[in-house]
Amino acid sequence: MLKVVAASLMMFGAFSTAGHGQGSDRSVDVEFAAGTTGTVISDRLVGREVVLYHLGAEAGQVLDLSLQSSNAATYFNVYAPGSGPGDAALAVSSLTSDSVPDLNQFSATLPVSGDYTVMVYLYRAAARRDGVAEYTLDISITGKPQGIVQNDYADGLMGGPDFWAVVANGGLNLRTGPSQSANKVAVLHSDDVVRNLGCRMAEAQRWCQVQTVTEPKLTGWVAGRFLAEAAEPAR
Repeated sequence: MLKVVAASLMMFGAFSTAGHGQGSDRSVDVEFAAGTTGTVISDRLVGREVVLYHLGAEAGQVLDLSLQSSNAATYFNVYAPGSGPGDAALAVSSLTSDSVPDLNQFSATLPVSGDYTVMVYLYRAAARRDGVAEYTLDISITGKPQGIVQNDYADGLMGGPDFWAVVANGGLNLRTGPSQSANKVAVLHSDDVVRNLGCRMAEAQRWCQVQTVTEPKLTGWVAGRFLAEAAEPAR
C-alpha cells in the first residue's frame, strides 16, 4: 500500500476537475457497518450525472479507493474537507501519480480531519453521448488518527460550538462509544440541547461526545449529522 506524507498530498491541488460533464449532482453520505473499516458501494450513473460520496476521516488515517465500472470512461476525483466540484482536487483517478498508482486506484495518508468527497463521473465525451455506467466503489479507511479533530469538529475550547441541538425527529441514540455497535445509554429527542465534549470520525462518519444539560446528566456518543449548533440553554 502506498502512503503519501501530507506535504506530498497537498501538491495534488494542482489537479482540476476538467474532463467530466456538467450535470446534476447526487449526494450520498457513506457509512460503514458497525465495527468495520470499509464498504463496497454498487451504483449507476447516466450521462452528465455526477455522484458525490461524503465520508469522514481523520488526519493520519489511510484512505483507499478502487473503482470498477462497466464503462471505461468512468473516473473519480477526491476532494479535501471544505472543497468539492469546481475546486482543485486532491487527486484525479484518470491521472496516475504518487497517490494514484493505477487508473481508478487511490491510496494516501490523509493530512487533515473532516468530511472528504469522492466524485464519480463519466468523462465528457461519454457523458455527452448519455453513456451509462454500472460501477462498484470499494472504500476503506484504516489506521489510527493523529491528534485531535479540530475546526468544526472540536470541543468549545478548540473553536467548535459549546452546545448542540438534536435535529432527529425519530429520536437519537446516545451510545457508550463512537460506533453503531456500542451500547445504548438513552434516547435523545428533537430540540434537546446537549453540551459538546468533542467529536471524532469513526465508521466514515462524525461522532460527537455529548453530555445532557438536565439531571440526571448523561454522557455518551451520538451521530454528528443529527446535531446543529445551539445557544446555551437558559438556566
